[in-house]
Amino acid sequence: MNQNPFSLTFGKEPKTIISNSNIYDEIKDDFLNPNPQSIAKLITGVRGSGKTVLLTRLSKYFDDLDDWIIVELNPETDMLEYLASSIYEKCKYKYKFVKKEFSFSFQGISISLSGDNQISNVITLLERMFDILLKKNKKVLICIDDVSGNQNSKTFVQQYQIFIRKEYPLFLLMTGLYENIRTLQNKKSLTFLYRTPQVNVGSLSLINIAKSFQDILNTTKEDAVALAKLTNGYAFAYQVLGYILYESNKKMLDGITIKEFDRYLREYVYEKIYFDLPTVERKIINSLAKSEDGTIAGVMVDLDLNKENISQYRDKLLKKGLLVKNGWGKLAFSLPRFKEYVLLQLEFE
Repeated sequence: MNQNPFSLTFGKEPKTIISNSNIYDEIKDDFLNPNPQSIAKLITGVRGSGKTVLLTRLSKYFDDLDDWIIVELNPETDMLEYLASSIYEKCKYKYKFVKKEFSFSFQGISISLSGDNQISNVITLLERMFDILLKKNKKVLICIDDVSGNQNSKTFVQQYQIFIRKEYPLFLLMTGLYENIRTLQNKKSLTFLYRTPQVNVGSLSLINIAKSFQDILNTTKEDAVALAKLTNGYAFAYQVLGYILYESNKKMLDGITIKEFDRYLREYVYEKIYFDLPTVERKIINSLAKSEDGTIAGVMVDLDLNKENISQYRDKLLKKGLLVKNGWGKLAFSLPRFKEYVLLQLEFE
């Protein structure tokens, strides 16, 4: 059998991919515009929705352009120091940095040059680097995947605000869960994040998913449509479903493969999503799973919540991508077979 074109590895761009082309083009075209509407974008979405794959595609595109330098930062490290060392390593204008006034040596930077005027802090170093890049019409795209609300992220974003006020050629792409981005936005000193466009990676086209299944798995059109509907447009479910069927050389799920489908979703994504939810939000999810009609009123009665409280938690779950509106006063699960997972989980609680 040929290599499986579907992938279960998070972050790696699969051989078989259905992209959110409108989001990709929107970000790419805006950054390429001489007068971009925004030089920073926040990419959000539920786990497994394709945020990292989108970020990877964009970084690869800009990396192929001569006037861009791409730097990927880890939010668990000192991002400013890594930014400086990465720009130095990637920039073909190193010789411009290697002057006496650019000599520096401090913890976290792997470059040590001798000179008369030592630079003892990374901010000064970066500003001098940016001054040179600005003169050379070079742009820096900073990519941060799965940003968190930790101190490293807060420190970096605070300094980034200062850099952009000085009109340095910097662009920023950050992916993150809704709750982590909100943590950063709620910090009073990070006001620019409130003005930064937030792009939600939503569902994939069911038509495109069906066409992909039909072509790769050689299914009938009817079976491909049924498989596409089973994914609910969820990017990871599309990969899992295709992976299972390709490996088993089947064209439709049966009793065995549906159990495999549930297991992959549960172990790779759903357990993390479910147990990371705050207590009240998890109770709402549990109540909805047990509900026959999915009404908000029924959840209010079940959990003894008033209208104000239920509205607050409902909005958070909608923004996290776990629920969707399903008619007047009703909610439904957005992720495929997540309701079945919750009901199974409740049997053990």
